[in-house]
Amino acid sequence: MKVVNKIMIGIAVLCLLLCGGILVFALNPDMTSSLAQKLYGNTVDMPPGTEETGEGQTSGNGNISVTLPNGMPGEMNGYVAPSMDQMQIPEDVSGRTGFTPVQPEEQQIPDQEAQNLKETLGSGETGEGLSFSAEEYPYYQMLSENQQSVYRQIYANAQNLTEKFAPEKTVSASDVKIAFEAVIGDHPEMFWLETGYSSKYLVNGQCVEIDLKYNSTADDLESAKQRFDAAAQNLITGADSLDSNYEKEKYVHDALASAVTYDLTADMNQSAYSALVNGKSVCAGYARAYQYLLQQLGIPCYYCTGYSGGDHAWNIVKLDDGYYNVDVTWDDAAAIRYDYFNKTDADFASTHVRQNLSVYLPACNGTAYRQENTTGAAGTGQPSEAGGATPDPDAGTTPSGGQTDGSVTDPGQQGDGTQEPEQPGSSLSDYINPDPQEPLRYPSGNTAGSAGNTTAAATPEPRADALTDLSSYYEDCRKQLTGLGSGDQHFDNVVPKSLWSTIEQSYHTGAYEQGYVVDVLKNLGMEYFAIQLQLVDIGDGYYRVYHNVVTY
Repeated sequence: MKVVNKIMIGIAVLCLLLCGGILVFALNPDMTSSLAQKLYGNTVDMPPGTEETGEGQTSGNGNISVTLPNGMPGEMNGYVAPSMDQMQIPEDVSGRTGFTPVQPEEQQIPDQEAQNLKETLGSGETGEGLSFSAEEYPYYQMLSENQQSVYRQIYANAQNLTEKFAPEKTVSASDVKIAFEAVIGDHPEMFWLETGYSSKYLVNGQCVEIDLKYNSTADDLESAKQRFDAAAQNLITGADSLDSNYEKEKYVHDALASAVTYDLTADMNQSAYSALVNGKSVCAGYARAYQYLLQQLGIPCYYCTGYSGGDHAWNIVKLDDGYYNVDVTWDDAAAIRYDYFNKTDADFASTHVRQNLSVYLPACNGTAYRQENTTGAAGTGQPSEAGGATPDPDAGTTPSGGQTDGSVTDPGQQGDGTQEPEQPGSSLSDYINPDPQEPLRYPSGNTAGSAGNTTAAATPEPRADALTDLSSYYEDCRKQLTGLGSGDQHFDNVVPKSLWSTIEQSYHTGAYEQGYVVDVLKNLGMEYFAIQLQLVDIGDGYYRVYHNVVTY
């Protein structure tokens, strides 16, 4: 009987301890978050209160996240995204796109299946010891520590043609997607790696398996590499003897445009191989080939993706005075031209809008090598003399009136196509909020409620496209997102400055979920939602709010 009494007393004490523990965590959500982070790492259903960890959070619904995958810089490198309203795609390049965004095939699996995988599936190559320079591999630098670990794993396993492996670190499915996009963006030489993959994840969002996919060149990779290297060397041989990086860059631009034909049906058209070896590709193949060729010449060149009337890819090139946009695909015409060669962001504002990780690439405001629109000799494979002179840094404006002094013009436009004026006495303000649960930090250190208080208090002139209350904002977000569909999507709307603090507060409290997100997920048949907000001051008392959204 004494033994039984002791057992009963022990059980009672244990119950009291458990109840006490539950009460402690209930009264201390930060402690709950910390524990959840230790157990699950970077998940998509972490509760609010994890701001200090730097990991992903949600509010309310565990399937809704108000941050994109972690590791994003706090602000863009000076790039100001132009408004979609401003875009006017010239007829002669309309449809010359073809970039395919990364769309993983993701499968949620039960815990038991995950446990079986843990016992049978290894991590393959970990990539331990690999390093990637900031100047040559910018996308790697944009990632969090855990995302960089997945990046190295993907890179190392792709080198060995490993198909399936488990992430070495505890990461979410979203972390894997952003790391995979970074690998694709940084490494055009890995032409055998498809720009899609599969993954398996738990109900809390933790990824437990990554399945890479390879194209047909992987069947005899050594032979494919030899063909790829030979084709690349054939195009850069003439550039090696040139004196300046500008001359080399221009030579490769002309040589590539002469060697490749735009073809939407081209095989492996997301790879540099399609352009260099097969001679047929779409924008992705042109851009990745140009990136690789300039890398071989020691010229920093980045793969940039976004929207140009369709999903599109082009390049950003670093010369001695700054960065420039280059779109070889659109310059590949009947005669080689320079309409989209060495252009500033202001020049590209009406035709190219960066999206996803590319918004964090450096702003393009170089002036010394900015090219006027000229046409060279076609089909020679040699740099044309027409338009080849280094432009005068003090030259006037672009044909569209864009500035050439490196300053950035206001990207917004009104509905009638006229330019939206800048705020009097100030340059265009551009802010990004990687965590809409937190107040948006302005350069002055103020939050949205106090920023711009010299003008925000005034009643702005009415705009037909402005949303004047929170309900209208929710309805517009619901309508646009439902129309766009699932996956990576982007939309914007215009709101009075006086309304912004209310909108931001809805993200901070989680009210936005019932406001529009729950309905959107139901309409799209999706379960998960992540969003990043970007705010642009378009003057006259209004902000344009850009929404980068992922639903899956």
